[in-house]
Amino acid sequence: MTFAGVARLIFRDIPRIVIGVVLLLAVGITFANIVGRYMFLAPLPWAEEVLSFLIIWGVCLGASAVTFDRRHLAMDVLSDAFSPGVRRFIDLLTLAAVVGFSVFAAWQAWKIVRIMAGNGQVSITAEIPMTVPYFGFVVGFSMIAAAAIASAMIGRNEPPPTGADR
Repeated sequence: MTFAGVARLIFRDIPRIVIGVVLLLAVGITFANIVGRYMFLAPLPWAEEVLSFLIIWGVCLGASAVTFDRRHLAMDVLSDAFSPGVRRFIDLLTLAAVVGFSVFAAWQAWKIVRIMAGNGQVSITAEIPMTVPYFGFVVGFSMIAAAAIASAMIGRNEPPPTGADR
């Protein structure tokens, strides 16, 4: 398998599959909570917390797929007016900013994970260690940085895919 194929698998395909599983779990938990609440008058007290944590992980993982496919919002109205050299410089500057900010955010999230682990803090109802949701930010921002670098290394000079190519 080529580097591009491995990168696509790691930064786009696997996160998309995981997001699908997360959404199915969220739907299942929501359905079980509705049935419990209205049929048995016994809602699942931990459901809201678990759903919040699942959404955090889904968004954090999904960001790598968005980054890899270069689907973030971009201000490129004037990019056609620039020479190819200037556009390349702006692309490199953008890559450096994305990687720099993502690494910084991952590092800050890691500090919070260490604090939560040291305190032994758990969520109120589900008693899930608070390291679990915060570690999603470490993974997500690290994957954003790596996906941006991988996408740049592949040399994705063509516009982002549209329609059936998604």
